[in-house]
Amino acid sequence: MYFTGWRSPEVWAELGMIGNSLSFTTDDTITKLGIGYIKSQDVECAMDTAVRFTLLNAGENGEISAKQMLNQHTRLAALVEEGIVADGWHKEKNQEGNLETHRAWVYAEGFPVLFKNRVSSSYSYRHAHFSANYLGSTSISFSEYSGTLRNYNGQSEYNPNGKGLVTYPLQGNERMLSNLLDDKTVLRAINKSLNRMTKSGKAIQVTAGRGRTFRWNAWGWLETYRQKHLTTLAKQRKLGDKVNGWEFTKGKVTNMYGVEICDHEWRPVEEVYRYNVVLKIPHRYSSYVGAYYERVDWTTQKLPYSFLNKDEAQTYANSLVLDTAHNRSIIRINNKPVTPTFEVTSTKIDLRVEGSEMIEDYLSPTAMYERMLYGNLEMFTELNDKLVNSIYRVTVNKMQKEE
Repeated sequence: MYFTGWRSPEVWAELGMIGNSLSFTTDDTITKLGIGYIKSQDVECAMDTAVRFTLLNAGENGEISAKQMLNQHTRLAALVEEGIVADGWHKEKNQEGNLETHRAWVYAEGFPVLFKNRVSSSYSYRHAHFSANYLGSTSISFSEYSGTLRNYNGQSEYNPNGKGLVTYPLQGNERMLSNLLDDKTVLRAINKSLNRMTKSGKAIQVTAGRGRTFRWNAWGWLETYRQKHLTTLAKQRKLGDKVNGWEFTKGKVTNMYGVEICDHEWRPVEEVYRYNVVLKIPHRYSSYVGAYYERVDWTTQKLPYSFLNKDEAQTYANSLVLDTAHNRSIIRINNKPVTPTFEVTSTKIDLRVEGSEMIEDYLSPTAMYERMLYGNLEMFTELNDKLVNSIYRVTVNKMQKEE
């Protein structure tokens, strides 16, 4: 379900319902994560966003009442809740001195109600709350049923100075507007928001009764990511350190609201590959659509030997001789013979080790994978469990070198 008064917290932030800093800390990481978290939430009403920020700004141990939430952010949000500020239109002069119509969050001269929050849909809730055609109109009124302005032939409260509906943008007039509503009206909107948020889990009620107190609901999340960031900064290893054929890297990097968080991993200095020899057998494909056409299609048969060295795999492929049966697979395309061939294929092996591991105790990447490739299932499982990722086990034979 959507409502006409819902918007993204990013929108409310631009209108001043969220501050740019936190009063309880100078830690840039906490500030970015906390404010970024609030801005990333789903669409909601202006007061919910303002209350979220106010609870965050109270600090980790902050437990505050609705009265303690009276501030510039909640006062501005209350203007939207009361319908005095709406998503609408205003006129201003351009550089040539001509009037232009612009969409913005606006209030009207005399501060009348411009809209009321009503049930909407996912595709229409973001529509403007009134038409630009109403600007300057002397014959409009407010419909409680639809929560919007409408045409009206009688005396209009939207014509205080005989100029019809005149609106001004909220941005640039925040200081004046933040003192427009009395505390009782703002508190009523804050308490409605707190009731919604505690029911939905967006806020935590700590105490009940008169002067009930609340706290922010995401401190656990913030602390988890703050610690991950601190771990990122405090790694004793340096990026680019190389030990036993492994290199210390950032691993998976997450940019969480402007804060870089790295998982850190050891990865092979030189990529590890598995090489296989395959027999490619040609087949003729022909068709006749207007003219005769033929081409070569191939099927492959993988031989049961795997190598960790490309040259060894190629030497083995070069030593193979086609038997009689495969010689019969020679075909002719455009009067040219096409014969079966032995070719070397390669598969990149993704080996990654947790950055906190003592890599000095590990085999080199190639030696580690050699044991995984040629060892038994127990050895494969033991070494696979040491990786951050899990690789697929293949059953192969090892070519025995002649003495």
